[in-house]
Amino acid sequence: MAYSGPMTCPAMLLPLCASLFASQLAVAIPIEPETEAHIADTLPDQFLQPDSEQIAIARDRVERMTVAVGIGESGPYQFVIDTASQRTILSKEIAGTLALELEDEVKIVALAGTTTVQTVYVPSLTLGKRSYDSLISPTFRAANIGADGVLGLDSLQGQRILFDFVGKQISVGDTGEQLRSRSRREIVVTARRRSGQLIFTNATIGGVRTSVIIDTGGELSIGNKSLQRRLRLKASALQQTSLVDVTGRSVEADYGIAEELVIGRARFGIIPIAFADIAPFNALKLGKKPALFLGMDALRQFDRLAIDFANRRIYFLLPEGLQ
Repeated sequence: MAYSGPMTCPAMLLPLCASLFASQLAVAIPIEPETEAHIADTLPDQFLQPDSEQIAIARDRVERMTVAVGIGESGPYQFVIDTASQRTILSKEIAGTLALELEDEVKIVALAGTTTVQTVYVPSLTLGKRSYDSLISPTFRAANIGADGVLGLDSLQGQRILFDFVGKQISVGDTGEQLRSRSRREIVVTARRRSGQLIFTNATIGGVRTSVIIDTGGELSIGNKSLQRRLRLKASALQQTSLVDVTGRSVEADYGIAEELVIGRARFGIIPIAFADIAPFNALKLGKKPALFLGMDALRQFDRLAIDFANRRIYFLLPEGLQ
């Protein structure tokens, strides 16, 4: 969930915040069954072989991971990898410079609500040796995106992607059969799927059962007000902040620290959370029960994170000495 805007909380850098859900994709999709987390047997390196390709990553001003992307014969451009964004998006500036063909306007659910945006036709987008063709991408100002663009689920589906926080690179491979593992350091959690998103429903925060969406495009984790109420965190005891989305609109939020987050057997310890009833929760039909977009500040507690979109599995690699 790429997002943008000032935070009044001095403990935070300037986070960027705006989840993109195309209105036609916000309709509920039948949920696939979820299994319990288990200790896996393979390291992520083996998980991505033999067809994986390693790609260097950079970090933007709020410590999100970006990758070099080509558009046609132009580039490279820096794109945020956003597992909570339904669509790959592009900055208005690059779309104008490349004179990309305009397509129909679409309704998008951003952090602050539904808005209508212009889309452009992207004939080809290249990440490493992989090419994604014929994308229809919404456009926003680069200043609000915080990057040249966002690589979303429409490009990532069917891929295995490993985020190596220690080695500062990602590996991308085609999804094939599910692989087994051999390492006690790796934890595997199987998620459900809804509207293209992988959602963990067996997670708890401070003992409260919570639906969790992995959000590699967000530096900060965002929980809904239902989660805040269940955690008994009163607004008067929390700091106040504002989240600004890619449209430039803002949402007021309460900012505080929550007790231990557990997803299956993956334990995150205490995590900072901004609490607000942002529109994507309702789009995923998660507005009335505790839910959380889990951002990069929490995910970086692990050495590596691998996402297998087709098989609905997330692989967490524990730091040395914690298995």
